[in-house]
Amino acid sequence: MKRRPTRILLVLLVLASLFAGWAWLRPYAWNADPGARFKIAQAQLKRDHSYYWLDLMLERKGDAPHDDTKPVTLRTASGRVVEPADTTLSGKDGAQPSQLWLKFWLESGDLDGPLELKLNDGTLSVKSTPGVPAVSPGQPKLFLTNRW
Repeated sequence: MKRRPTRILLVLLVLASLFAGWAWLRPYAWNADPGARFKIAQAQLKRDHSYYWLDLMLERKGDAPHDDTKPVTLRTASGRVVEPADTTLSGKDGAQPSQLWLKFWLESGDLDGPLELKLNDGTLSVKSTPGVPAVSPGQPKLFLTNRW
């Protein structure tokens, strides 16, 4: 009689662990463009009055180096092209950068639809859903998938 509740709790624990592992290991976006040479690890959005700061953290994918001569741009759903306000490269001294941090200054209308990042020879999906996410002023919001 005591074994039944124990088994139910064990099954629930296993299911919760599987879900937590899947949520932790899933990629930011499925099928990232290999031409970009990087993948998005996370995005952070911070409201600044009626504008927003979008910080993107990218991790290098493969051995191909980042091409500094090609422009990095963010394209909004309305077709507006935004260049990064700040770019930070991270990695070991003398080696190709393993991480790339990009910061964009956006208007609220820019966040109304999907966002695409043009990087090297590829395009990455930053945001895939319509609508401006609810972000309180001064309270950054972290996104681990492109569905926000």
